[in-house]
Amino acid sequence: MKNTTTASMATAREQHTAMLPNSSKVLVTGGYRPSAYLTSCEIYDPSSGQWNTTASMATARQEHTATLLNSSKIRVTGGEESSGQLASFEIYYP
Repeated sequence: MKNTTTASMATAREQHTAMLPNSSKVLVTGGYRPSAYLTSCEIYDPSSGQWNTTASMATARQEHTATLLNSSKIRVTGGEESSGQLASFEIYYP
């Protein structure tokens, strides 16, 4: 295995979710940074080595799941935000 350094994300985050939609790109959703739960999402393109911001989620969340429903829909479910655990979900179209 070989590790390669790439560009940094626009927003540093922890407790986010990363997944591979039906493409060669990586989608990162939500998470947490000191004192802020995140709605922001970013897409990594390994062919360019760059991160790009994309549409944000409606609800800030960390420790959530992301499930690929089909080639154009991702269900982001549950997690936690400042008021506690979330029972909601969102359908995301990257």
